Amino acid sequence: MLLTGLIGWPVAHSRSPAMHNAAFAAAGIDGVYLPLPVHPERVGEAVAGLRALGFRGANVTIPHKEAVIPHLHTLSPAAQAIGAVNTIIVQADGVLQGENTDAPGFLADLHEQGVSLAEVQAGGALILGAGGSARAVAYAL
Repeated sequence: MLLTGLIGWPVAHSRSPAMHNAAFAAAGIDGVYLPLPVHPERVGEAVAGLRALGFRGANVTIPHKEAVIPHLHTLSPAAQAIGAVNTIIVQADGVLQGENTDAPGFLADLHEQGVSLAEVQAGGALILGAGGSARAVAYAL
């Protein structure tokens, strides 16, 4: 079974588990995506627990996108540059890899809306916020 989840505090309001579990079922994947409410003081234990419990990965949401970094073995170039992680991959050898998919997700949404990156760069952009997602948008631009 593919064991995945969402690390955050709180996570009860998130629609991610329902969306991912529906996608697993539709694709015929034997997997589950669990909400993982992790108190900020227990982030390190939770990240280590992913590997110990056989998780293949997890998404990371507020307030933990920066806090997980010291508990990971490696970071992708984007995650390192942004300083935030929204995806943890548990590799077959147990290495915990931090990724950031917010920047490419933002660019994909621009494309879907028919807006080119060049248009945004030429006209300027106002980014509200200073957290991990805001830094990912700044990185993408």
